[in-house]
Amino acid sequence: MNKKAKKTLLERKFISIIYIKEYVDGYQKITEALDAGMKEFEFQLQLNPNLNIDNFKQWQVRGAPNIKRGAQNALEHFEKAKQGHLTGIASSAANLRGLSRDVDNIGGFGEWWHEIDISYWDSFYNTYMQTETIGSNIDYTISDYWDDDEILRETITGPIDEQELLSYLEPNESLDDLA
Repeated sequence: MNKKAKKTLLERKFISIIYIKEYVDGYQKITEALDAGMKEFEFQLQLNPNLNIDNFKQWQVRGAPNIKRGAQNALEHFEKAKQGHLTGIASSAANLRGLSRDVDNIGGFGEWWHEIDISYWDSFYNTYMQTETIGSNIDYTISDYWDDDEILRETITGPIDEQELLSYLEPNESLDDLA
C-alpha cells in the first residue's frame, strides 16, 4: 500500500465511529480499573492499617472524580460524534492526554498501587496508555495536527494493520484511486 493511500485510510479510521467508540469504551474501562484498584486498596488497608497510603486520599478526592468526569464527557461527546460533530470528542481526547499533568499535581500515580496485587495496576495503566494513544490519534486527525508522515509512524499511532485499513475504502473505491 502506498503512503498516500495509507495516510488517507488511517485518517478515515481515526475519525470513524467504530474507532471513536473504542476510545470511549477504553475510557470507561480506565474508570472501572481505577475503581477496582481503589476498592482493593481500601480492603487491604482495613486488614493492614500500616500500608503505604502515599497519595491515595488525593486520588479519592481529585484523581478519581476527574477521570470519571472525563469518561462521562467522552460518552456525551460520542453521541454528538455519531451525528457528525467531532470537535467535542477531539477535546475529550486532548483532555485525557493532559491527564498526566493532573496526576503530577496530586503526587503521581502513587505508591499505594504497590500495596495491592500488580494485576490491578497493569489493568489500569495498560488501559490508560492504550486509550490515550487512541485518543491522540482521534484528536490529531480531527484537529489536523499530524506533521508530514507522522501518522504513518507506529511508534506514535500504535500498530497499523493494512488489511484492516482496506475496510475504510469507500464503495467502488480502490487503492489506485488514492494514489
